[in-house]
Amino acid sequence: MKILMGCALGAAMMIAAPSIAAPRAADVPARQDHSTHAPVKKPAPAKKAAPKSPYGQWNRSWGAQPPAPPKQFARKSDWYRHVRACQQKYRSYNARTDTYRTRAGKSRRCAV
Repeated sequence: MKILMGCALGAAMMIAAPSIAAPRAADVPARQDHSTHAPVKKPAPAKKAAPKSPYGQWNRSWGAQPPAPPKQFARKSDWYRHVRACQQKYRSYNARTDTYRTRAGKSRRCAV
C-alpha cells in the first residue's frame, strides 16, 4: 500500500512540476527596447610604434635582445642582423664580446 501511495504521489508531482517551475509566457512581460541609436563602438587603443633602434630590427622569437655592439664593431645599424647570423652559425656565440669558442677552446671574433 505504501508503495502504491508513493508512486501516485510521485506521478502527481511530475505532472505539476513543469507548471510550477517554469513561468508561462503570458506571465512574463515583453522586453521593450527603447533605444533608437546604434550601439557606440569604442575606438581601439592606438598602438605605440616600437622605437626605432639604431642597431636594426630584433625579433623577440630569436631570444633576449642583445646589448649594444662592442666598440670595435663598425656597422652599428647592422648589429642585430650580424648577431642573429652568428647565433645561427655558432652555438657558443656571445653577443657581448662578439666572439665564439672554437673546438680547441680559443675565442674568435665572429666575421659573418
